[in-house]
Amino acid sequence: MTPEKRNTLPQTSRKIPLDFSLTTVNIVLLLIFFFLVSGSLVETEELTVDLAQTSELPLDRLPRPLLLMDVGDKLQLNGNPVTAETLLPALTPLLKADAPRLHILADRDVPAGALVSLIQRSDLQGIEIKLVTLRQFKPKS
Repeated sequence: MTPEKRNTLPQTSRKIPLDFSLTTVNIVLLLIFFFLVSGSLVETEELTVDLAQTSELPLDRLPRPLLLMDVGDKLQLNGNPVTAETLLPALTPLLKADAPRLHILADRDVPAGALVSLIQRSDLQGIEIKLVTLRQFKPKS
């Protein structure tokens, strides 16, 4: 036998397909175990939302112009009662020309739909709207 024939391997025209099913099953099982373990570590207290509470507001320390929104569509602009129709005429002289901005403080019992419909009013387009929130600090025991 010549040295050239000893070192050559027989050529096969068939390629062996690789099987990834075991790897895929292992990855899926690891993901399932991960989500089972991490889901049980979350406490229910972490999933709650603390709603803002407001009482005895010092209105003079809040940003201006400030629109207070109360339950029943009661509106006050800088402490003066306004209606939905008179809001823009009362607001226009209070806005700065270079950066028109309106701050809104809504009561926690105001329906979200009412707040969203107020923000999306077409006559308030071009005015930057910022929601004002207050945090009620709890005394440490």
